[in-house]
Amino acid sequence: MFDNFKNQRGNVLIYALLTIAAILSTSIVISNLVQNSIKQTRFIADAQAAFYNAESGMENALYSIRKNDVLPEDGDCGISADCEVETSEKEVSELNLNLAANESVQFDLFNPEDSALTTGVESIGFQWDGPSTWLEVSAISWLAGSPLSLPVWASGTEIKDLPVQKFLYSGGAGISNFISPAKNYRVRVKALYGEARNLRIRLFSADDLTGEQKPFPNFLKIKTIGDNAESTQTIRAEMPRYAPLSGLFDYVLFSEEIISK
Repeated sequence: MFDNFKNQRGNVLIYALLTIAAILSTSIVISNLVQNSIKQTRFIADAQAAFYNAESGMENALYSIRKNDVLPEDGDCGISADCEVETSEKEVSELNLNLAANESVQFDLFNPEDSALTTGVESIGFQWDGPSTWLEVSAISWLAGSPLSLPVWASGTEIKDLPVQKFLYSGGAGISNFISPAKNYRVRVKALYGEARNLRIRLFSADDLTGEQKPFPNFLKIKTIGDNAESTQTIRAEMPRYAPLSGLFDYVLFSEEIISK
């Protein structure tokens, strides 16, 4: 009888130890889960704040480029010490895109840092899919070394030697040899009567797509890095150096009509 009681006391002790061990294990697991949840919440908050820092820096850089015509300098984003910006030229060997009917794309052939320097381009090649599609190529030119400016005519004036040149191409391919090494250009390519699929535009240093293939100038790569606590977020953007012409100015510069006010 006494031996049975001793055995029962031993069993109760084992059960108690097992129960305590289970409670401790559960407490440790729950504690780890709570700690991980707190860390995850803090990490998400830090990452969100870092993203907002990077986004604000990118918005500031885009505003500087588009509104003030000033490239942001590498370093501080201009909003806080928790953001850095890097701006560099992007090497674009050729343009590849799809143009819907009546949609256009514009690119620049000039050096924004020194207007006296030309891009060395003398021919442009076009290839696209779309048997019924035509390409309308319009180019605004001005002499190297002078700023972009267009003459002003009085209403009713007969216009000759317009600075806007227009060309039409069909058959899925075309070569433009109108580029002069003594001039700078803004060029617009528009799809007419259909979609220009897989449109490929290339630049060359000599007529008929010979000589050296030249890259497209005036494209930018922008990177902003936002920091907060131990979190870092990065935003990247690629864009033309200058915004495409649009609206009234697009009509004036790329048309052959006088606008009377």
